[in-house]
Amino acid sequence: MRILRTIESFHPHRSDDIDQARQISERLEESGIQSPVLTTTLHTPASLPARERVGRVQVTRVPVQFQIKGYAVSLGMISHLRRYDIIHSHHYRNFQTDCAFFLPPTRRNPVS
Repeated sequence: MRILRTIESFHPHRSDDIDQARQISERLEESGIQSPVLTTTLHTPASLPARERVGRVQVTRVPVQFQIKGYAVSLGMISHLRRYDIIHSHHYRNFQTDCAFFLPPTRRNPVS
């Protein structure tokens, strides 16, 4: 099983939500369940790689094309969303959650 975790910003940026997302993915990975994180480059240094491993978690950062009142649009995320059994979106009212919700399921992917 593969559970994709989406969150607008991730490590090294710090917040309770980011810490929670990382801990959940770490524990799932320890249990043998793939749980990578798909995030944006928002609030992260430009020097960070697009793909890296943070602890046990594979992190993919996709550039933000533009923002509208804090709503960060990152079109590159769309192609990543179809590769998973479950998409777990942290936060709501953001581009990642909206894409996961409105994307037609190809394999009856649940959205949480």
